[in-house]
This record gives sequence, C-alpha cells and structure tokens, in this order.
Amino acid sequence: MDNQCILQLCDPDALAPLDAIRLARQVSRVEPDLALNLGAFVGHLSQSPEIDRRALRRALELLYAVSGEQAFSRICERMSRNENPVVRSLFRWLCYETPRRMRRAYAKG
Repeated sequence: MDNQCILQLCDPDALAPLDAIRLARQVSRVEPDLALNLGAFVGHLSQSPEIDRRALRRALELLYAVSGEQAFSRICERMSRNENPVVRSLFRWLCYETPRRMRRAYAKG
C-alpha cells in the first residue's frame, strides 16, 4: 500500500467525505491491508506533536467504512488509552462521533 494513497484519502481538502469513502471501499477490494494501514496512520497521527484533527477525523471515517464496527471499536479503544490526556479525550470524542456522522451522511446521500 502506497503511503501517498493513504495521505490523499485522508486529506479532508482533497475529496468530499462520501467520495473518499467510496474510493476507500474500492481500494479495499484490491488492497485488503487498507484497514491496517489506516489504523497505523491513525496511530501515527496520534503521536504527532500537533494533531491534524481534520485528517484524523477523515482517517477514522475511512477506517470505520472499510473495517467494520468491531475493528473500528478495537482501534478506538486502544487509541483512547493514549498517555496524553488531550489525545485521549480527542479519540474518545471522535470514536463516539464517527459512527453517528457516518449514519447521518448515508441518510442524506
């Protein structure tokens, strides 16, 4: 899996959310490791000195879309144990909010 592909998919300014999700699902059909790579990217973002919240949100949305709810929950649980309290609370909020956002997006589109 090309890192550039992950960066482009997770760039909130590159694609509209539903377009990014559709593309990620297409990529996941030919690249089964996409969910693992997205999980690794989420971990990388959580270790950055300044977290790009928009990229993190997009990465979590894509992860949710391609990995399923159980795998998404496991990754969120692991990330919400981060030593940094700001990162920990951000992950808890994003992990709670992502499924709700995804349901609303699919209801509209």
